[in-house]
Amino acid sequence: MAERREQVFVSSTYLDLAHERQAVIQALLIAGCIPAGMELFVAGNEDKWRLIQRVISECDYYVLVIGGKYGSIDPATDLSYTEMEYEFAESIGKPIMAFLHGEPGQLKGDQIELEPGKRRKLDAFRRKVEAGRVVRYWTNAAELPGHVALSLMEAREQFPAEGWVRASQALTPEQKTEIAELRALVAELSHAADSRSSKSFDDASDLAQGEDMYSAEVKVSGYKKQDLNADGSVSWDTTSYTWTMHIPVTWNEILQAVGPTLLHEASEPELTRFFETWLQQKWRENRDLHPKAMAKAKGAIHVSGSVVEDVLVQFFALDVISRGVKKRTVSDKGKYWALTSRGEDQMMKLRAIRHS
Repeated sequence: MAERREQVFVSSTYLDLAHERQAVIQALLIAGCIPAGMELFVAGNEDKWRLIQRVISECDYYVLVIGGKYGSIDPATDLSYTEMEYEFAESIGKPIMAFLHGEPGQLKGDQIELEPGKRRKLDAFRRKVEAGRVVRYWTNAAELPGHVALSLMEAREQFPAEGWVRASQALTPEQKTEIAELRALVAELSHAADSRSSKSFDDASDLAQGEDMYSAEVKVSGYKKQDLNADGSVSWDTTSYTWTMHIPVTWNEILQAVGPTLLHEASEPELTRFFETWLQQKWRENRDLHPKAMAKAKGAIHVSGSVVEDVLVQFFALDVISRGVKKRTVSDKGKYWALTSRGEDQMMKLRAIRHS
């Protein structure tokens, strides 16, 4: 199993808790985590704040350390940046481990807030954190590594995280096996393609091609004249009929029409839709293809499934098309086809506009 390393955001005031932050970061490193925190950013910069939000979002866990200072305040929110980080982590459901100083009244000098307003905000911040979750209390930096290790064990059990893994370890054994099988299949298909392309196609002379005719089978639904109303309309209970018709086209016509669709690979359903549209147009343009007994058509024609199969088999045999080779998702089980170099050359000759 690949070794996972969780990323943990460490949030606190900075100067007064430098030793405490170092103890927390050291404990996280020993536990195999990747620490991230405000050392990377400059407080008060809007762009940096967006970056902090992104880093917190990417982290697996959030660690909060509160001492005796509230920290610098953002004018827009009237909150300290530490409290802003905490509220953001909470708002996105990030698992939070909170460590509060157990005897803030014993702190002195530059470790406490001297401004009454900030002291009130700090007290309110502490109450908010204590009310929202289980917290652990510390009185010196030496206690923090043990608290962090214990809280991390609980977080890993209650909130298993994705973490980060080395690229070389990111694949499961099953995925590695699947990739190996796909590589073997690619090699086999490439070998088959090379063998096929090396063959002479002189023996294709007995295959239908070029100006030879192909009869495309379609089904047409409609109404007979005697069943229509006097104004030529139909009633809800008017009987409809279905006729099987054959539309004659040459193989060159087919290649000239479908070639552009096959330039950049096309799926078989895409080819079916193409032939339905193309043959529908040819049927409408030629009244001789309409059933003699049909006076009014009902909907579009339906192209027989054998038409696409016939075209694919014939063009494949003529080395006009080959299987698609573009990478697609594993879940995509569709069959794709594209013109070969031979097919492109033939299609261009048929479609190119010549000067008069």
